[in-house]
Amino acid sequence: MSPENYYLTKNLIMKLPSLKQAVALHFAISLLIFIVLIVTMMTFWFPGDLFFMDGGWQGLKIIAPIDLILGPALTLLFYRPGKKGLVFDVSAIVLVQVAALGYGVYLAHEQRTAAIVFAENRFETLSYNEFKAANEEIAEQKLLPKSLSDFGNRMPIIVYAKSFAAEDYGRYMEDLLNGLPELRERSDRYEPIHTASADIEKHQLVTETNGTTIEVPASSTSEKSADDNLTFALKARYLNGTITFSRNDMRLLRIERER
Repeated sequence: MSPENYYLTKNLIMKLPSLKQAVALHFAISLLIFIVLIVTMMTFWFPGDLFFMDGGWQGLKIIAPIDLILGPALTLLFYRPGKKGLVFDVSAIVLVQVAALGYGVYLAHEQRTAAIVFAENRFETLSYNEFKAANEEIAEQKLLPKSLSDFGNRMPIIVYAKSFAAEDYGRYMEDLLNGLPELRERSDRYEPIHTASADIEKHQLVTETNGTTIEVPASSTSEKSADDNLTFALKARYLNGTITFSRNDMRLLRIERER
């Protein structure tokens, strides 16, 4: 190596970050990505308490080690200033982390809460992956599935799955046995939530004088809540909770997990 190239290489090595600096920089970048992901998940994919109720927290626990531990650990193991093949090692580290993180984010995105459906007298959540698979099954049966965009741009959509008449219930059970989705997954029967407010209201939760919260069944003559809100039980994948609407227009007010 000529003296000129030697000093050029030496100066280049001196400008490279040390091992500690490289690990710290990698961790800082990973932490920034992680924060952006948390905000995205809690704002768009699992808004509010759905993050804890419907899989956001579980997905984040899978992504966190990939983002915050895997990448910096690989840097700690393979990064050495001046090492032969350093560019290849750094490129490989970045590719491995991006691929693993991308796959984790994809899984979380597929499991996001796509819909909250009132079906068979209760509210339940539905993941995007469930929604997509159910729509494929519905289409195979020559029915007409609906898309999420049919119910607006706000996610998750909140819809009513039109129940079957008594004389059609036997056919519904036969469809279930033949592989068709259950009612909450039947987007071909989805309607805007406000179209069934009178039927849904029969199943609201009320608080008795002793502080006990109960559901008012359809046949009950108990006095229902007289305030401006309607609160219902909500069944999610990991935790149950409640969902509250404005009585006048069935506008969503809040979702709360059980404490």
